[in-house]
Amino acid sequence: MPSRKTVFIALVLCAVCFSQACSNGFVKRMTEAAKLRQDLMDKYQEKEVNVNLPSSVFLTISFVDSALNQEDADKRAARAQDAAKFVVKSLPSIGKIKTIWIMFVATERRWIVFHYHRSLNEYTFNNRGEPIATIRMNTSDDLLSPIVRFNPTSNETDISVTRVQLEGDLNHGIALVPHFTASGNAGDPNAKVMAPAFVVFDFASYADRRIFSSDSDLEIISDGQTDFSGKAHLLSPDLARASNNAQFLTAQIPFEQFAKMGAARSLKVKLNGRQFDVSPEAIAALRRMAAYAMPPVRRL
Repeated sequence: MPSRKTVFIALVLCAVCFSQACSNGFVKRMTEAAKLRQDLMDKYQEKEVNVNLPSSVFLTISFVDSALNQEDADKRAARAQDAAKFVVKSLPSIGKIKTIWIMFVATERRWIVFHYHRSLNEYTFNNRGEPIATIRMNTSDDLLSPIVRFNPTSNETDISVTRVQLEGDLNHGIALVPHFTASGNAGDPNAKVMAPAFVVFDFASYADRRIFSSDSDLEIISDGQTDFSGKAHLLSPDLARASNNAQFLTAQIPFEQFAKMGAARSLKVKLNGRQFDVSPEAIAALRRMAAYAMPPVRRL
C-alpha cells in the first residue's frame, strides 16, 4: 500500500492499547464520541461525521463528503466555528479537552484499488471554541500545490503534492506522489523546520497490462546529471485485485537530492527503462515542497 502519510489525512489518529480499552475512562470517551457524532449529524443533516476522542485532551471531527465541499472555504470555516461552539456546549468532558480539530474531507477512489481521503480544510479550536489556527489545503484543480498539514501532537508537518502525472492519466498512465514528514510547524514562518533524511516517492501505474514484474531501476536526472540512482520497490501484488492491472512502487530519495531536483531547469525520471520528462510546473512544485524545510545537518 502506498506509504503516503502527509499528502492524504488519517481519520483515526491513534490506536488505543488493550489496557485502555478496559478502562472506564476509555469507555466514557467512546460513549461521548458516539453521542456527539449523532448530534452533529442531526444538527447539520450530514450523512457521515467521524468523531474521535483518542485521548482525554484531543478531539477530532471530520465532515465526510459534506455538501459544503462544493461551496467556498468561507462557508466551511463558518460551519467549523459553529460546530466548535456546539461541541463546547454539548460535550460533558469539554473542560479536559485542549484542542478541537475540525476537518472537511472528500473521499476518492484512485487507481481503482485504493480509497483515499483528501482533506479540503482543517480548523483548530481551544475548549472555548476559539480558533487557534486554520490550514487551507489545495483543491483537486490544483494538483501541484503543496499540501501542508501540521500535527501539534507530534510537532511534525506532512508535506506533499496530490500527484505529478508523468504519463497519461489516472485511468491509463503513471503518476508520482512525493511526500515527506518534517520536524516542526512548517505553517509558522518563525519556526525552524528540519527536513527528514529522505523524501518518499510513490509511483502508481494503471495500464492494459501489468508492466512491472519486480523492483525497478529508478534514475533521476537533473540538468543532464544523475542525482539519484537506485531501486523503486514493487509493493505486494496482493494489494492489486486480480480484476485490474494497477501497480504501486515506492522509493526513498535523500532530501539533498530532492532539493536539487527542485532547483533544476530540466528533470527526467527513468523507471524500469522508461524515461519521463517532468514538466516545469511539477519541478516548481518540488521546489516549493523543499523550501518548507531546512536540509538535514551533515554529520562529519
